Amino acid sequence: MTRRSSLAFTISLALAAPGFAAAAQDHGAAPPSGHGAPSAPSAEKNPYGAYSFLIGEWNVAPEAGGAPLGVMRFKWGPTRSYVWISMSMLQDGKEEPHFEGLLVWNGVKKNLDMLLAVDLSNGLVQEQGTVSVSEDGTVVREITMLGGERAGGRPGTTAHFRQTFKATAPDRVLTNAMRKTEKGWTATFPGSDKLVMTRRA
Repeated sequence: MTRRSSLAFTISLALAAPGFAAAAQDHGAAPPSGHGAPSAPSAEKNPYGAYSFLIGEWNVAPEAGGAPLGVMRFKWGPTRSYVWISMSMLQDGKEEPHFEGLLVWNGVKKNLDMLLAVDLSNGLVQEQGTVSVSEDGTVVREITMLGGERAGGRPGTTAHFRQTFKATAPDRVLTNAMRKTEKGWTATFPGSDKLVMTRRA
């Protein structure tokens, strides 16, 4: 495995708020009607509303600048019954699918349950966890990775990651990739604490 492909593998393991009005209109929420904007629907009526700003295709790159490291996608399931999520790494300008799975509303816990298949070129790796919205609108993806015999570690091992999404514009989202260690939460790789997603044309 080359140094670049090893870094790409590390990045992709780590990666997998109410939106702005323009993003909501373009990417899934109904536009306001009447003379004033309606009050926000409750979670029971629109449980995915706080996550809808993520729907679309995104380049993931260092916030400081540089070429995209990968492509992240969020798509609606039939009748918006769930969200399909995927991540591909970019190698020499070509996409290499790495993980994909589902985000499904949990009516008891009022958040999304997450289940992903990871390392699609090899398999036997799983990410599970939750996706929720904090008080300031930041979407938080809490991740437990379950390693398999081809995951680069011992079968049955686990690791904990966290990724956040904070919209700063309809087509720009700040994100990161953090790993839990004995010293607390640290960047999964140099610079992974400051990443940016920009919507693909």
